[in-house]
Amino acid sequence: MSPRRFNGAALTRFLLAAFASCTLAGRAAATEQPCQARTEFDTITAAVSEHFYDHTFRGLDWPKRVSTARKKVGCKDDTRAVASKINTLLSELHTSHTGVYTQQDLDYWALQSVFSQGVDQFPVAFSGIWPIRLKGHWYAKYVLPGSSAFDSGVQPGDELVSIDGKPFQPLGFSASIASRLVFSRDGRAKQSVAIQARAQGMQQFFLDAAQTSAHTLSIGTRTTGYFHLWAGTNALFLKNLNDALAEFEKQKVDALILDLRGGFGGAGLEYLANLKQSEHLRQVPKYFLIDDGVRSGKEWVAGTVRVEKLGTLVGSTTAGMFMGGSPFRFFDNRYLLYLAVGTFEPPGIGKIEGIGVPPDVAVAPCRRYCGGKDPQLDRAVDLIRALPPPSARNPPAPGLSKSS
Repeated sequence: MSPRRFNGAALTRFLLAAFASCTLAGRAAATEQPCQARTEFDTITAAVSEHFYDHTFRGLDWPKRVSTARKKVGCKDDTRAVASKINTLLSELHTSHTGVYTQQDLDYWALQSVFSQGVDQFPVAFSGIWPIRLKGHWYAKYVLPGSSAFDSGVQPGDELVSIDGKPFQPLGFSASIASRLVFSRDGRAKQSVAIQARAQGMQQFFLDAAQTSAHTLSIGTRTTGYFHLWAGTNALFLKNLNDALAEFEKQKVDALILDLRGGFGGAGLEYLANLKQSEHLRQVPKYFLIDDGVRSGKEWVAGTVRVEKLGTLVGSTTAGMFMGGSPFRFFDNRYLLYLAVGTFEPPGIGKIEGIGVPPDVAVAPCRRYCGGKDPQLDRAVDLIRALPPPSARNPPAPGLSKSS
């Protein structure tokens, strides 16, 4: 059987239909068995076998691979251990949007929020730090503007050492009391700050950060609008973007920086509509920041920018995570399986899955000990500074401008 393929509209319809039936009968199977861990393994892998988009399983002898992995599951394995062993199995499929998450994972709460009916569902105590683990150490990959961590001075690239004397964990902060985070900006000296997380849905965190991001920069003689699109998983993200673009148009900005890095996907070509329809915004130079945190729908946006020459992509190649994914919940929401159930190649762009979208201007991101520097944003600023002076520009409205 060949892999399932969809056009954009069909993919959307399929995912909505799939979501309606995604809370599986795992609860019925949750009745205690002689080996509960293997019951959980069997239930989740059976869903993969039934719903994975490619029924050839990328050429693998899937039943044999499942059987081999099952032997490694111990009856005393807890939820995290079972999920880890399933994820080791799933990694053999080399497919994005395919993994098992538990309540100890940030992605679990983000995906639950994304696939819920509102931005305030599935609240979680979150500091605003989206971390990355490199060579056994945790670093802040992104810090959401307006978050508790941002307000406490934590910056991308900071090494995250401990929370209240215990090794750093992404969900180690509390919303009821302040925690003490120890971090290092240079790998030598350590600093300590108090951070009290806020509890709300992950989409609300991303929405707040997007809205907070909108401002103008004075770069040389140019007024530049900046907006960070953290996700496109709810109509409110598009509204925030369009509100910012309307303000930039009102101010007659001379250039735009649209930051696509981090967060989640979900965005479609409607996120480019106002940039193409506005006579003023069509004419100004536009720079889109990308990195390996740009995934799914935002990769479609980036690919369209590149093909249609709507602006300049600055940064590093995107994630190459472009499958149609659907959530499957098990055992009273203790597990969330996010599974690739369909594939889609955007017309005119071609395959993105496993490849990503390359930048027009390549700039490596800083992930460790950045000292407040953002080389990708800095390069976009340099490109704008090097442009010929605009023939005329209007001053920014009070209260929205910053200098660079």
